[in-house]
Amino acid sequence: MTTTKPNNSICTHFGTCGGCNYLDIDYTKELRKKEQNIKELFKAYRHVEFKTIVPSPSPEYYRHKIQLPFGRRNVGNKTLLTLGLFNKEASFVLDQTECQIQDPGLTEVALAVKQWARREGLLPYNEKSKRGMMKYLVARKSISTGEIILGIVTAKEDLPHAKDASKRLHTAIQNRIGKTGKFGKLVGIIHNINTKHTTMALGREEHLLWGRPYIHEHFGKHKFRVGLSTFLQVNPIQTPSLYNLVLDEIEKDSRVIDAYSGIGTISFWIANQSKEVLGIEENPNSHRTALESLKYNKVHNVRFRKGRVAEVLPTLYGKNYDTIVLDPPRTGLGQEVIETILGMGFKKIVYVSCDPLSLREDSILLTKQYFLNSLQPVDMFPRTDHVETVAVFRNKNLT
Repeated sequence: MTTTKPNNSICTHFGTCGGCNYLDIDYTKELRKKEQNIKELFKAYRHVEFKTIVPSPSPEYYRHKIQLPFGRRNVGNKTLLTLGLFNKEASFVLDQTECQIQDPGLTEVALAVKQWARREGLLPYNEKSKRGMMKYLVARKSISTGEIILGIVTAKEDLPHAKDASKRLHTAIQNRIGKTGKFGKLVGIIHNINTKHTTMALGREEHLLWGRPYIHEHFGKHKFRVGLSTFLQVNPIQTPSLYNLVLDEIEKDSRVIDAYSGIGTISFWIANQSKEVLGIEENPNSHRTALESLKYNKVHNVRFRKGRVAEVLPTLYGKNYDTIVLDPPRTGLGQEVIETILGMGFKKIVYVSCDPLSLREDSILLTKQYFLNSLQPVDMFPRTDHVETVAVFRNKNLT
């Protein structure tokens, strides 16, 4: 397949890279397309209120987490390691030199890592031959403190000459981002091991090579420690707008379940409006972070339980919770969770979705007992096809 590239002033990789779709059109036009897509997907719901999409304060350089695969390019008889996103057909990894949607500091870190890996003679992992070492670079940057953590994901447990190699990596990154703080401050380098053949980037085993394994992040007045595997919205510039939409739907002194609560960012955000908030989270690292956050944020009406939502929710029958907030993964809720929700009789469901298609599928089942009251698109992912949506459902038996 041949791709026609637009003017390179947009981005060197645009038209080939699978990361962006809308760099070549005006942002207002992009917003209209996303808004219209939501209306088209949910046109069967005649009485739903379609609200105007919330634009991102910054449509460029908003991503504060990157997850880039290592790849290869043959140059004569040699293999050159590359680092970037996949092309649109997912057939090769681009050799990224710039990116207009990820934070510039993270781009600088990625460029430093690529040059370091080449100098170290580290080869990308090949899924077919099972040879090579390097699988992914994962990095996060705090919008509130500028702190950066870096994860190097390998297919093997032993990073060659790990101590010396990590020193050289640290030096390479520091030389690239400088000491002025313009691009952020590196606070940790982590070696993550993923020996499995999987689409998941991160494995379970980690070794700290330098510094600490987390960044400090603030949302509103609350503080969090965020690690590599912690779920957090990748667009922190827009996140307060998203959370305020959830807050607007919480009635004063409600008893709320925050399902798929992650490190508790939504739970804390809605705490002042609620009588009680119970967060449910399966990921042990995120759950542990949420418990730690309770201590240093001194919030007394929020609790957290670890476990799968499908398993924890049924234990809460008859506990008289008014509202459930849902922020599931891209695949949506699934029938088991939906049937439990229908049996619990919540007055209101506030559903934060990162995939309109799975939201539509879940809505078909939820509207057996609930009215789909409103849909609010939120542009968390400018210049891409993706859009976040806040859907509000009201119990038919209580209206």
